[in-house]
Formats: sequence, C-alpha cells, structure tokens
Amino acid sequence: MDRLSDTNANPRLSAEVLERALHATDIMVVLTDPHLEDNPIIWVNDYFCQFTGYGRDEVLGRNCRFLQGDDRDQPAIRRLRRAIDAGESVNVHIRNYRKDGSPFDNDLYVSPVRETPSDLDGPIRYFIGVQNDSTARIRAEAEVADRTREVHETAENERERFGMDLHDGLGQELAGVGLLLKALVGRLEDEGSASGALAGRVLDLVEEALSSARDMARGLNPVDASPYGLGDALRTLCDRVAESQPDIEVRARVEPIPFDDRREARHLYRIAQEALSNAVKHAEASQVLVTLHRTGGSVHLEVRDDGAGVPEELTEVGDAVPVQDRAELARRGMGLYGMRYRADLIGAALTVRRDDGGGTVVRCVVPDAASGPRAGHRARSGERE
Repeated sequence: MDRLSDTNANPRLSAEVLERALHATDIMVVLTDPHLEDNPIIWVNDYFCQFTGYGRDEVLGRNCRFLQGDDRDQPAIRRLRRAIDAGESVNVHIRNYRKDGSPFDNDLYVSPVRETPSDLDGPIRYFIGVQNDSTARIRAEAEVADRTREVHETAENERERFGMDLHDGLGQELAGVGLLLKALVGRLEDEGSASGALAGRVLDLVEEALSSARDMARGLNPVDASPYGLGDALRTLCDRVAESQPDIEVRARVEPIPFDDRREARHLYRIAQEALSNAVKHAEASQVLVTLHRTGGSVHLEVRDDGAGVPEELTEVGDAVPVQDRAELARRGMGLYGMRYRADLIGAALTVRRDDGGGTVVRCVVPDAASGPRAGHRARSGERE
C-alpha cells in the first residue's frame, strides 16, 4: 500500500510502473498521436510485437490500419473511424492480420486520452487502443451457431410437416364432416324437422373450424410446394396486410422465380414478413412495396417503405452493432437480428438502410440461388399493384 502511494505521489515513478505493467500484460496495447499526420502509432507494448510478429521499428509511425491488410471492407471499420473523428470511445470487432499473413479476430477498445483526465470535454492528447485476440471465442461461437442452425432447421421442418398434417389430416376430415352435415341439413329441411336449424348451426361451426385450421396451416407453411410458391405467398401476404391496414397502400411486384431449394423460399418469405411488419408497426408508413426479382444468378428481395426510417445507428445489422443497440433493437421488437439470422442460414446478404427519399429499405440478396427455369412450368404474371 505504501509503495502504491509512493507511485501516485511521484509522476515519474508512476509512469515507469505503468509502462512495466503494460509490457507485462498479455493484451495488445497501442498509443497513437492524433496531432501527427494520419494519427500514427507512437508506442506499443511487448505483447503487441510478440503476437503480431512485427518489430517496433516496423510499427511506429504507421496508422493502425496496416493490420487490416487489404481487408478494408468491414462495417466495424466505419464505426471505428466515426468514433475517432468524433473523439469518442468505441468497442468494435474487426479482423486483423499478423506479419505472416495469418488472420485473427480482434476485440478492439479505443478511447481518447485527454490533456486533463478529469475534463471529459477537454483537448485530446492521444488515443489508446487495447486489443484482445478473440479468435478462439469466435470459433466457439461459430460452432454454437452451427448447432443452433441445425436445431432451427429441424424446427422449421417440423413446423412445415405439422402444417401439412393439419391441412391434409384434420382439414380434410373437417371438410368431410362438413359435406355430411350439408346433406343432413338438406334432408332435415326437406322433412320440415325442427332439428334442421340446430344442424345448420353445427355446420357453421364446422366450417369455421375448417377455416381456422386452413389459416393455421397456411401460417405454419405459407410457401407451398410448387416451385413458384414464394411469389404466390408474397402476393397473399401483401393482400392480407392491405386488408387489415386499409390506410396503408401495400403492393407486391414479384417476378415468377422458381426455387429448387424450398429452404431459401421459406426464409425469404419470413424476412419479407418481418420487414413488412416493421413498416406497419414501427415506421408509420403509408406505402410499402415488396419486390422479388432476379439479376444474373442472384435473387433479390426488397421491402421498401416511406415511413420514419430505421435509426441510422441501427442500420449496420451484425457484429458491428454495439451491445446497447442490440438491446434497443430487441426492446423495440424490430426483428433485425432475426432477419439477419435467416439470411445467414441461406448464405444471403442482408442490408437495412435509410432511403434517401425517406423511409427504410430492407434488401436480401441470395447469390447463385438454387433456382432456375423449369420445363413444363408456364411463366405467370408476377405484378400486382
């Protein structure tokens, strides 16, 4: 305790102790000077050199971006640059590369070091970056994601099977009961029996139950088994939303695209369903357009609305979004991570952005989609407005 008090009382000794401590840690630490051109590195600890394979003479005077190699198109890098330009602290996950070219996942914490620590709005003297190798954690998370994906697909398949059983089993049985009741009602009415009215009421109840069973089956399995099932399902979805929301103009512009892989069609439908729900519930939109088209070998699904627009800080759907924003997304029920997860399951790219003219654009692109022209299937008109 006395020794610690001595270091606090002696700034020179305190700096020496701090530097030894930073060199002793197994976390990478760098210090940059924003007053010099390109905010170069002016100090690194020993572990940084040990882990990356770079010597100090190869690091000092360079901007930290050299660790990214040619891998510059990472959403987290944009967040990092914005935070540094604003003089703010930031935590991002980025991919960096050692001197030998091997990649590693990096949990990076960057904070400004101000001239006067107690003055949170004072001039910035340095930036400190603390980097932690998260490769093992990311690999473990990927394995968990694979297992989760398997469970999710199993659940989707079971839901589809249950929907088919509900339609083909209970639905058909109720339809058969309805036919018998119709015949019974007709006979009772011909005989002038007072029981005819009661039988008619029972028939009404059976028809209501049949309608409910069909709606449940459609909800569990909205994309039918035909190769053009996705287009039909999207048009039906838009029609149903338009009926329930008469103040909102909902249009579907859908090309007749056949799908060999029903998984792709099923997940694209759920993404469109969630995006359409967001436009209605959160965006206060007056117009929504759902489009499905093919460009080259890729299938493009887009849901565009003219509402309030998704908050700018929430448009980077993925690992780049900070934890507090993820909680906000969940609180608001916007389902952006659910859409991202479904896109990942089919190898698609999902983007969510504010439209220049107002509103939100959700776009999902499936590269090299497992679909194509089929002999014997006549192209059908795909646009309904």
